[in-house]
Amino acid sequence: MSRIAWLAAMCVLVSLAAAAETTSFPGGALDVLWADDATLSLHVALDGPAPQTGSAVLMWVVTVHASRFADGIHSWQLHLSPTYASIVVIPNDFLATQRFTLEQLRVEVVAFDPGRSLSLRIPRSGPIPELVAPGDAIEVHALWLQQQPIVTASLPDVEPEGAGGGGSEGGGGRLIPSQQVYTLGATIRHEFVLVDSATGQPALEGAALVGFVRVGGDGAGELVRYLYCEANPETGVVTYEIDTTGLAAGTYEIIVRVTPGTTERQRIELVAASPSGLP
Repeated sequence: MSRIAWLAAMCVLVSLAAAAETTSFPGGALDVLWADDATLSLHVALDGPAPQTGSAVLMWVVTVHASRFADGIHSWQLHLSPTYASIVVIPNDFLATQRFTLEQLRVEVVAFDPGRSLSLRIPRSGPIPELVAPGDAIEVHALWLQQQPIVTASLPDVEPEGAGGGGSEGGGGRLIPSQQVYTLGATIRHEFVLVDSATGQPALEGAALVGFVRVGGDGAGELVRYLYCEANPETGVVTYEIDTTGLAAGTYEIIVRVTPGTTERQRIELVAASPSGLP
């Protein structure tokens, strides 16, 4: 597969942890990730801060077009600014449109930098069954920039349970380090040879997607690091580093995807350093 075709395919649909999609747009990027089969994580970030004007209303608007008649949901829209937050849900019967708080629909604002970035966790089901589902179209608006969406994407599929075992057909050696316990603040480093499954030779124009997911007590995952790592054009070696600075102690999962259908994942523990400075 040519470099251009490979990169184009990865931009259209990327699966990580369950399934993920990254969409770049002029001035920023949107990441959507099924942290598990019941929770969608959304992160949008702009390359620069909001204009420094007194009239700028730093309002993020997220619109989901569902059009799922079986579930009764036509679309819904989230509005969030430093002083306002709500979700308007439009059922198939438009006359029954209703406004909710984020808490009522269990939508969590993970991080909010007004005018710069937004991270959400959206439950697939809750008070409203199938609030969001694979295949829904999503639009993100930054109203201080323009009224029309700054980026539009289609939500990826949820990876079937049990998919993504070993990565032997995709790489030379393990895609994930064998060490399973690291000290907080350490950098997790690893490298492997990306192999072309058709020729068995190093893939000099490939890349890998690396996700680092915090595993909650209920088994749900939160994406905390996301890397795109190209292979060395002369050797096919992929090298990645995951900085754990600022993270909390606990259980995490490293997920590495190198080609469609080839994923390797492993849980690790991040632990606080002992008083002596030893792990």
